[in-house]
Amino acid sequence: MTRGGGLRLAVAVFTAVLGLAAAVAAQQPPVLIKELTVEGNRRVQEAVILGRVKSAIGAIFNPAQLSEDVRAVFALGFFDDVQLKIEDFEGGVKVGFVVVERPFVRDVDFVGNKHVSTNELQDKIDLKLGSVYNPVDVQRARERMKEHYESEGYFEVQITPDIEKFADGDVKVVFTINEGRQMKIEEIVIRGNRGLTDKQIKNAMATQERQYWILRGTVQRQRLDEDVDRILQLYNDHGYIQARVESHDVTVDREKARVTINIVVVEGSQHHVASVGFTGVTLVPESEVRRQVKLKAGDVFSRSALRDSVKSIEDLYSNIGRASAEVNPKLDVQPESKIAILFEVSEGPTVYVERINIAGNVRSQDKILRRELQMAEGEIFTLRKLQRSKQRLTNLGYFEKVEVNTAPGSDKTKIVVNIDVTERPTGLFSIGGGFSSADGILGTIDLSQNNFLGRGWLATIKIRAGANIQQGQLSFTEPWLFDRPLAAGFDLFSTQRQFLEYDYRTLGGGLRLSHPFEEFWRWHLGYRLTQDDILHVKNPQDSFLRDEEGTHITSLVSGTVGRDSRDSIQTPSKGGQLAWSTELAGLGGDHHYSKTTLFMTYFQPVWFGHIMSGRAEGGYGFGFGDERLPVFERFFLGGPNSIRSFKTRQISPTDEFGTRIGGTSEVLGNIEYLIPLPFDIRLAAFFDIGNVYGFKTKFDLTELRKAAGGGIRWVSPFGAIRVDYGFNLDRRPGEKAANFHFSVGSPF
Repeated sequence: MTRGGGLRLAVAVFTAVLGLAAAVAAQQPPVLIKELTVEGNRRVQEAVILGRVKSAIGAIFNPAQLSEDVRAVFALGFFDDVQLKIEDFEGGVKVGFVVVERPFVRDVDFVGNKHVSTNELQDKIDLKLGSVYNPVDVQRARERMKEHYESEGYFEVQITPDIEKFADGDVKVVFTINEGRQMKIEEIVIRGNRGLTDKQIKNAMATQERQYWILRGTVQRQRLDEDVDRILQLYNDHGYIQARVESHDVTVDREKARVTINIVVVEGSQHHVASVGFTGVTLVPESEVRRQVKLKAGDVFSRSALRDSVKSIEDLYSNIGRASAEVNPKLDVQPESKIAILFEVSEGPTVYVERINIAGNVRSQDKILRRELQMAEGEIFTLRKLQRSKQRLTNLGYFEKVEVNTAPGSDKTKIVVNIDVTERPTGLFSIGGGFSSADGILGTIDLSQNNFLGRGWLATIKIRAGANIQQGQLSFTEPWLFDRPLAAGFDLFSTQRQFLEYDYRTLGGGLRLSHPFEEFWRWHLGYRLTQDDILHVKNPQDSFLRDEEGTHITSLVSGTVGRDSRDSIQTPSKGGQLAWSTELAGLGGDHHYSKTTLFMTYFQPVWFGHIMSGRAEGGYGFGFGDERLPVFERFFLGGPNSIRSFKTRQISPTDEFGTRIGGTSEVLGNIEYLIPLPFDIRLAAFFDIGNVYGFKTKFDLTELRKAAGGGIRWVSPFGAIRVDYGFNLDRRPGEKAANFHFSVGSPF
């Protein structure tokens, strides 16, 4: 309440009291309130104001209550002044509340901010458009912006608020900002450390010293406060359980525009593990539980290792159906800086899945998700089944995000599984162009749906046309035929390719069946009927290709047994694949041959999100009787998916004319090291090795071709895009030193 308003209120109330006293002295009947009014309000509704007033029409005029009513109206915060206006009215009085509204904030502007965005500043203050103007709020906003600037290293910042009034009384708040220089961290000084080096402590911190172009070295107070916790965690993981950070302060040298951070630590003594024991273990051998513990007698104590041990023991019990098992580690700090660890295990009852809730599947039918789950309501709950269920849902490719968590059930023996998915567009229709280092510039039409009609069907139409290739494909897959885990599908395809030595055309179709067995394993059966044409042999003297020229009908069956434990199909980081495939041609047609391949991949996370991956592949084919393996079924290497210092199909046995005729066997190995970057980009370093054998090239592992290089991977909305540059490590006459490859999809 303003000072003037308070004086006017006092005079008004005092006058009312005198009038009431005179009425009582004259022994007149009590004065009643006949009407309540509000004057001066423009935006604040009368009902809002009178809603705070306890005096009512028909009530006895009470100056003390009216004084409280004035205070209540003023407490709304919308007014600079509140007065009472008392008038005789219809044998009683009319009480009026005369208010002077505070101006409203119509606009907030920032001038001079170059390094901090306007949106960022607006998020830091509570000054909103349409709010009641209050000078205290403006000063509070100024202080919060100043704190934010200082947290970003701008210790010289000056912020001046100005108030501009509109004709109707509303205001515009303008913050004029002089940001000043951003102070760099010249040095981080650590004091009090003896057991851990300065380098160890600094490496644990997010705040870093300026190192030329590598690190900016700016001060952020929140990050510095979080670094205190990181330092303590580092000490706790090195046995210093009593360590503390005595102080951490920032010294600003404004003349040189630099900052020194001073950190003082008190380490205490380093503790070692004296012994590790268990109580309450009855369902599993104690030796199995002990294997889950990351600490043993004599080790330096580590709180992180202790936490990991507790989780591993609980996971062990969860995988035998005891999801409610609890592990409580007791620490007995002994003399001579020793710690005895006792894990108190409460094994709990067997836990069953009471209910599975699924949310977020707008297009996908509920059963499409439930059939992928490795658990059902009423079954024993295990952590392994929960994790595998999430992995299978993720690998469907239908969802941008899959969240799986649990909640307590109706009693201790039950658990509720909650699955929340965010669907992604599973359909793709594109008409455009592309580029492949193997096929050059391409025109493309793609129409695919990974979750057709929300039933999980996969339907694809692809058309590609370029200078050296014309290709069309129609595919359909039902992953759960007759609501059983039996995948069935068909393919129709037509391809024309122009190789250097000849033109090739194929037209055909195939049928597919596959079924899972055991965890991660699956068998596949297939039948394919194709018409293959070898046309326009470029060298008429090449008797080998002349023998292959013409039309070939091939009828074959195939079988595959495979294992796939990858955590993600698109961007795997752990797990791998193993597949043994055999094709047998001769059920009619012109050719009788067999072709077998063995394929293995492995992915292993290393550190900081880096991934080491590898592939090994071998293949062998032969014709029955006097038949040779057809040229279109032989092995070739080179290109973006094999040995990347060579062009596609460049590694191959040749005939006497130098024509690449393919081999009857192959060996191939790849190693990749992937480094993650922002925006779904990864850097890759690779090593490739392999060769193709047959005909004039005898099988010899000492004649392997080698390549090394690097590349970039980007997981785009249209698939994984790869750019690789491979160097030929054993270059021979006539070969290029390196090759560039641009392609779509994973190399293996």
